[in-house]
Amino acid sequence: MKVFVALAALLAVANGCGQQAIQPRTMGMTRVVNGENAAAHSWPWQVSLQTSSTWHYCGGVLISDQWVLSAAHCYQSDYSTHSVILGEHDRSSGSEDIQVIPIEQEIMHERYSSRTIENDIMLVKLSRPAVLGDHITGWGRTSGTADGAMVLQQANLPLRTDSQCGSSWGRNYDSTSMLCAGLNGSGGCMGDSGGPFVCERNGAYDIVGLVSWGSSSCSTSYPTVFAKVSAYRDWIEQRTGLTF
Repeated sequence: MKVFVALAALLAVANGCGQQAIQPRTMGMTRVVNGENAAAHSWPWQVSLQTSSTWHYCGGVLISDQWVLSAAHCYQSDYSTHSVILGEHDRSSGSEDIQVIPIEQEIMHERYSSRTIENDIMLVKLSRPAVLGDHITGWGRTSGTADGAMVLQQANLPLRTDSQCGSSWGRNYDSTSMLCAGLNGSGGCMGDSGGPFVCERNGAYDIVGLVSWGSSSCSTSYPTVFAKVSAYRDWIEQRTGLTF
């Protein structure tokens, strides 16, 4: 089983659940901190949350044509002025065929704690359905001090056991609602928040986590922590009316 995190933020689902028309290239443990450029449009379910000034502040994952999953700590009270961007690979390009869809609603988990970062999950409703095609995925920082990457980054991260995660993060780590991956190589950083952590099984990808928290300096000496999506399946279905 291969586990990847596409860190940074943009693209929508096509050709069936968890399958993409453009296959990703993965080079192992290289440079989202220490990630690598993703093949253009190879992660077609990732999106970017942006302000009206086009500032990317979080990633997300498209789970239907009108719903996005992201991290609760990405919630913005003025979300009605923000948009979800789909289909973007290179932020410096002005010629990509992207979709810019205003946000209609953000639903933060009722038990989200900004102190413990528990229940760090949020639903974002699009103001109109996205047009699904072959490519519609994420940007963050590639180091603790660098500006946000212009091209979508990805990294191949080893999934850690709950015991290993607990050893790294102590009581801050809750195995019922979190999982962690990475350490001594690659990991997440600011701007990656809310982006998807996916597992490959038989040629398709399952969403297993959302980038939640980690080292404040983006150090890869500590694993990145993700919200465990499976723990919130019922919550997602109840709030959206979708069935998975």
